[in-house]
Amino acid sequence: MEERETEVNWSSLHVLANASELVLDGLISVSPAAQTRPSELPEIFWNKMQEMHGKDVMLVLEKRLSATDVKRHASRLSIPMGQMRASFLTGEEIRALDNKEEIAVSLIEPCLHVRHGLQLKKWNHKRDNFSYVLTKEWTDVAHPFERNGLEVSCLVRLWSFRANGDLCFCLVKVEAPPSAAVENMANCE
Repeated sequence: MEERETEVNWSSLHVLANASELVLDGLISVSPAAQTRPSELPEIFWNKMQEMHGKDVMLVLEKRLSATDVKRHASRLSIPMGQMRASFLTGEEIRALDNKEEIAVSLIEPCLHVRHGLQLKKWNHKRDNFSYVLTKEWTDVAHPFERNGLEVSCLVRLWSFRANGDLCFCLVKVEAPPSAAVENMANCE
C-alpha cells in the first residue's frame, strides 16, 4: 500500500513539473486567483495588479530615491544594473533596448493611479555597466509632491508584472504604510 502512495506522489510531481514548464513557455497560464502575492507587496497594490489581469510579478529594485530621480528637469527614474534583483525583461525586450529602442510601459503609482505612456530605456555608462530608466511621464509621477510623496532618500520598491503580455511596473513607497496609499488616492485626480 505504501508503494502505491509513493507512485501516486511521484506521478503528481511529474504532472506538476510538466505544467510548470508549460507555464514558463507561455503555452498555458495560471489564473490570477491561483497566483500568490509576494509577502513584501502590500495587498492593495496586488489587488490593483489583479484588476489589470497582472501576472509574473517580480521585485525589480529597492532603492532610496536620488535627487535626480525627483528633479523636474531630469524626468527619469533610474534602475541601476547593480541594484536590480530580478531579470524582468523578455529576450525580445532586451534586444530592443540594446538597439536603443524604447518600450512603452504603464506604472501603478504609489497613490494607485495607473499612468500610461512611460518609456523604458537603456542608458549605457561604462563598459558592462548600464541603467534602465523610466522616462517620458515620470515627472507627472514625481510631481506634485502631494500626489505620491516622493522625495530624495524616500525608500521605494519597483515591481514588474505583465498585463495582457505588456510590461508594467508598480512603484510602492516603502516608508508609507499601505493605508497611506488609500489616503493618497484622493490626490490622484
